[in-house]
Amino acid sequence: MAVFPRPAKPKALLADIRAAFGGDRRHRLIFAALAIGMTSLIVTGFIVESRSGILPGASVIYASDWNENRTDAQIQAQQKIDQKELDAAKAERRRQFKKVDDAMTRWGL
Repeated sequence: MAVFPRPAKPKALLADIRAAFGGDRRHRLIFAALAIGMTSLIVTGFIVESRSGILPGASVIYASDWNENRTDAQIQAQQKIDQKELDAAKAERRRQFKKVDDAMTRWGL
């Protein structure tokens, strides 16, 4: 009692391929070629991209070192300073998007 089936012979494989793509089933050959072509294109794209060297560089994240004896007033003052920087960055980003929007409006897009 074998668990695995007997290995198929190459003749059986060729006969199955001939039966699947032969006769009036030529359209299957076209779709098989398209499927193989698209898969090859995607795999080739991944290979080319991986060799291009366009990878994000290492990023360093700095953490602030705070004194454990800070008062609530010091914490709130630092939060206000941080919020001003964040608001300035958001305003700059908004200005950049506004500039792009104005240019696109001018071109009628």
